[in-house]
Amino acid sequence: MRRLVCLIPILLAVATSASALEPLKNPVEALEERPLAEVQALADKGDPVGMTALANMLNNGRAGDIDHARALALYQKAAAAGNAEAIADLGGMYEMGWGVAQDYAAAADDYRKAADLGAGDAMIALGVLYQHGRGVTRDYAQALAWYEKARAAGDVHAATYVGNMYLRGRSVPKDYDKARALYQASADAGNGNGYLALGGLYEFGLGVPKDDAKALALYRLGTQAHFPASPMAYVGLMYAGGKGVARDEVEAVKWYSRSAALGDQVGMYELGVALEKGRGADIDLALSRAWMMKAADLGYANAQLHLGNMYHDGAGVPVDEGLAFKWYKAAADQGDRAGQYMLGVAFLKGWGVAADSAKGCGLVETAALRGDMYGQETTGVCYMSGTGVAVDKVVALKWFILAAAGGSSYAPAHIEAIKAGMSTNDIARATAQAKDFKAAD
Repeated sequence: MRRLVCLIPILLAVATSASALEPLKNPVEALEERPLAEVQALADKGDPVGMTALANMLNNGRAGDIDHARALALYQKAAAAGNAEAIADLGGMYEMGWGVAQDYAAAADDYRKAADLGAGDAMIALGVLYQHGRGVTRDYAQALAWYEKARAAGDVHAATYVGNMYLRGRSVPKDYDKARALYQASADAGNGNGYLALGGLYEFGLGVPKDDAKALALYRLGTQAHFPASPMAYVGLMYAGGKGVARDEVEAVKWYSRSAALGDQVGMYELGVALEKGRGADIDLALSRAWMMKAADLGYANAQLHLGNMYHDGAGVPVDEGLAFKWYKAAADQGDRAGQYMLGVAFLKGWGVAADSAKGCGLVETAALRGDMYGQETTGVCYMSGTGVAVDKVVALKWFILAAAGGSSYAPAHIEAIKAGMSTNDIARATAQAKDFKAAD
């Protein structure tokens, strides 16, 4: 169950060509690039690689409707036959809560079993759990160690994950040059996600001059490599934004559609938005919701938040606070900070759940600590008013100062109001705390 590489997407000179692809080292991934009928035939014969590949395709909608239950059964059969990739993918089912109750600890156990059998996929997945503290204690050094093990085992995706650690300075000093070299190594191995990461450096100006044209060229190379779906979505985003190319929303929709058809969550989500807003395509709310739901079911937090807002606002669907809460929680459970904020607001307001001020303020403060501006503003209100927490004007002012710096239009008024009842020393303490603040993410 190949996961998306978690990047802002994130390059170097356009020196590599994707025209001559190296063979994939993972037989399951290689089989997934074959026609569905061929994969189905092998699965029907009880071939473990065929069953695992078909299950992957069922999980992301490339074999018809998404069917997690059928995928789970296929993984279990292949795992019983000793297929390491299937064991890893069973861990993925527990991690995502697909066909089983979500259980990060059980996911970690399966990943370790598969990693012991040499599955690079499982090593990467275990590293991701350590990076985000899911089912295990957050430990960036352990995460990096597992990514490096996967790289040593020959997994073509691992270099991108190691590069991300250097990009963000996780367990190693931040080093854009090192990240760039690792992304290039991934691209040289024929990995579309390597090109995606490289292009992102130029799109966002991370360690290189911002250059949309170079970014687009790299994304295009990624569409010719193995795992082309994510780069396709980003080519579409470049057309939609007129970045490195003349703005063309119709062309953007074409790229989103190609990406979505290959099971990419970003492509599905962006296609859903385009169909909802009539951007490059006629408005089709039913089809929009179908793509949005697919992306959400695959665990894409932006789609889950979008659905939550749709049901809360009654945008094209009847108002349903219960469903809104469900989707906000789905995003929050993945560690998405905007999801944590919206789930916190739901508890504060009693949207689809019994109001719980303490739980609500705890969630919005979690988002605030991770740098979410709305979370910082709302946390300030909690501490100013004593909603769910004890009144603490120093802490409240700290959060309002941070929210104002992040662009909140309401925070400046809160700052003036709360300062009126504070001593000079307390104001100085709050200001110093805001200055020293470093977001967790």
